[in-house]
Amino acid sequence: MLHRLRFASTLMAVSALCVTGLAGCHLVDQRTFDPRASRPPVPHYPPAPPAPRPVPPLVDIRAGTPEGEWRPALQGAVTRALARKPNVLFTVRVMVPAGPTPEQEALAMRQATATYGQAVAAAIVAAGARPEQVEMAAMSDSSMTTGAVRVYVR
Repeated sequence: MLHRLRFASTLMAVSALCVTGLAGCHLVDQRTFDPRASRPPVPHYPPAPPAPRPVPPLVDIRAGTPEGEWRPALQGAVTRALARKPNVLFTVRVMVPAGPTPEQEALAMRQATATYGQAVAAAIVAAGARPEQVEMAAMSDSSMTTGAVRVYVR
């Protein structure tokens, strides 16, 4: 009987040690394998794409520049552009300074298009481009003090 009593007390002591030992253990759950489990997700916002760089014009002609100065440069640029891409589109953009009223701006755009814009478009056609490869646009720019004609390619 004494033997059974010792066995029972030993069994109780071992059980008590196991229970107290297990109390300090960490139970196996989903965070055992993934420490971020059960946390709310944090959305990832990618950075904004960089702002597009402005496309430089093929040729920039300031108003009042004599035709003898800009025509050879324009002719060479048109010849090189056509050699690279035969179906290139030339956009002649006539820029005028902003006027005090919209009517005056429109008048300035019409005059600049009729004088400078048409001359540049004719020079592009004379340099080898077909007339359908030339498009013209006019706009005002408040940052400009004098007019300009800019030729872009596409």
